Amino acid sequence: MNKSKSTFRQLNTKQKLQYIWDYYKIHIIATAVIICIIFSIISTARKNNTADLYMGYINVATTDSITGSIASDCHMDIYNYNDLLITADPDSDNIQYAYGSSIKLMSAISDDKLDIIIADSYGIDHADDLDYLTNPADFLSEMAPELLKKYEPYFVYNIDGRPYAVDVSSIGPFKEANYTAPVYLGIIASDNNRNNAIVKLLYTLIKK
Repeated sequence: MNKSKSTFRQLNTKQKLQYIWDYYKIHIIATAVIICIIFSIISTARKNNTADLYMGYINVATTDSITGSIASDCHMDIYNYNDLLITADPDSDNIQYAYGSSIKLMSAISDDKLDIIIADSYGIDHADDLDYLTNPADFLSEMAPELLKKYEPYFVYNIDGRPYAVDVSSIGPFKEANYTAPVYLGIIASDNNRNNAIVKLLYTLIKK
């Protein structure tokens, strides 16, 4: 041990750094990753702590132009979870990213930080299978009856005849985005106090 200490003292600065890296690089990398994760969590918490509405985009490409247009038209501060990926293919090259997206989605819902999801058919069905979504007909009947007839033609129904999503492919900014596949809107089942913000969003989308 004393010999090692003596040898280390005799090294120049560059050699000492190389010595430390060679012997402790796993610890250094692990520590750096942990620090990055902590900063990411803190940054996300700060950014979405005061938003008026929280939206997640699942298997749907989006741009600052689309999200910015929605927020601007609604006159609300909207926090967006962009580029979430949900897949059932275990052999997918993006399976780890998809796993991370699933964790992020569950965490957002658990923390009551998700109100609306915009997704492709697989993503919206996945959310419904997990009972994340509320019945849009029931929601509108209670919160904005005047919107029910406007949205009813766009409802998506499950095999039991219950509406669980809205096809927004031909509505507002989603129509302008020219998606090649249908895009759906789902309302997250929640008891939070942001229902008025959801109604404001739905008013804005159908008006465009």
